[in-house]
Amino acid sequence: MSKLIEKLQQISEGSGQPMGFGTAAARAKISQILTIASIPAGNAQLLAEATKIGPDALLLTAENLEKHGKSLPKRSRDKVEIPWGISLVTVSKEDTAQLIELGCDYIIFSPAGTPAAVLLDERIGKVLRIDTSLPEGLAKAINRLQVDAVLLSPAGEDESAFTIHHLMILERLAGSAGKHVLAAMPPGLSTDNIEILWGLGVRGVVVDMTAEQPEQKLSQIKEAIQKLPATRKKSREKFRATLPSASSSSEKVKQEEEEEEEEP
Repeated sequence: MSKLIEKLQQISEGSGQPMGFGTAAARAKISQILTIASIPAGNAQLLAEATKIGPDALLLTAENLEKHGKSLPKRSRDKVEIPWGISLVTVSKEDTAQLIELGCDYIIFSPAGTPAAVLLDERIGKVLRIDTSLPEGLAKAINRLQVDAVLLSPAGEDESAFTIHHLMILERLAGSAGKHVLAAMPPGLSTDNIEILWGLGVRGVVVDMTAEQPEQKLSQIKEAIQKLPATRKKSREKFRATLPSASSSSEKVKQEEEEEEEEP
């Protein structure tokens, strides 16, 4: 199983806290939101810098394997501490087999142009990149597909805060898809938005390491995640206005008549 998906599953099941015997320091603790450092394939310097900070996963971005395949690392998934994945526009069944051989832990791809046969391979994590304009009907269809998670990009690259409209879109798509939710963290977005994302069910954020001061940004996001409350606030109570049914109204009238008859 993909290490990234396994961590998301553990968060979802509420087992992010350390478990097992031994001291707390000796036992691994999974953050309530995973940090995923996004790096262009072939940029060894950024890859090394991101690895030092210690994100939960690495994400290499590439146009296609034909162009960037030789620059990808070859690491056994059982031996690496930080799993790595790749983001492609589309991925073929042959691409998947090659990536698994290289030790790739998960793949992110768009639905259009990607063969359905890719979904059948359970040896690698599958994350579907979906557009915010996706109709609700198609978003609900994702729930029945053999994908492990979805990646959303609700805010623009230059925006510094989520608007209520962004949150409405995120809530609609995340709720309809029924999968683990990852969200792209634009460079201009403040870390104050981390708790908002967490409250909406986002369990992984993708951080662009090509932006200015990427190490500082990633460290700030990790710090904001550590400050999240231990439990999710129940801030959204659903109220529903209901009208009394005809039967309940008649019963109330009947009860009132009986009470009047009993009076002296």
